[in-house]
Amino acid sequence: MKVIHSQGTCGGVEACIELAPDYFHIDEDGMTQVSRPDVADEDVERVAEAVNECPTAALRLQKV
Repeated sequence: MKVIHSQGTCGGVEACIELAPDYFHIDEDGMTQVSRPDVADEDVERVAEAVNECPTAALRLQKV
């Protein structure tokens, strides 16, 4: 799985960072960025929860 981030739609809520801080970070503008786009098998459930918690739907998972 891979995390896809739609630039420009992030609201900076940081819900994803709370759930998966090893996959997401805040940039200098206060917006969420993907730190690790390729999701390890053992992290799929946790990262999927982080993606689903995004209130602006700026994140999605894609099968690779």
